[in-house]
Amino acid sequence: MLPFDLSKFDIGQAMDMVKKVQARMAEVETMLRRIEIETEVGGGMVSVRANAAGEIIALTISAEAIAMQDAAVLGSLVLSGVNQALTLARERREEEQRKASMGMIPGLGGLLP
Repeated sequence: MLPFDLSKFDIGQAMDMVKKVQARMAEVETMLRRIEIETEVGGGMVSVRANAAGEIIALTISAEAIAMQDAAVLGSLVLSGVNQALTLARERREEEQRKASMGMIPGLGGLLP
C-alpha cells in the first residue's frame, strides 16, 4: 500500500515541476560559477581562488615562496591552499543550493537538507 493516492497523481503537473526544478538548478550552477572564494596560506606565500562550483580559477605563488627553492614546502603550501579553497567553495555551494531550493516544491520546504 502506497502512502499516497495515485488516482490524484497528475503526470503532466509532475513533469512541469521537474522541468522547473531542472531549470532552476541550471541557474544555480551558473550563479555558483560567479561566486569566488579566495584563501591564502603560508602567510600569503600562496593564494588560491576558487568558485562555488568547485573549480580552481587562480593560483598565485609569491616571489618569496619561489625564492625558498624548497619544492616540498612549496608543494605542501599549494596543496594546503587548494584544499582550503575547495572546502570553502563546497561550503558556499551547499549554502547557496539550500537557499535556492527553498520552496521549490510546495510542502517539502526545499530539495536539499
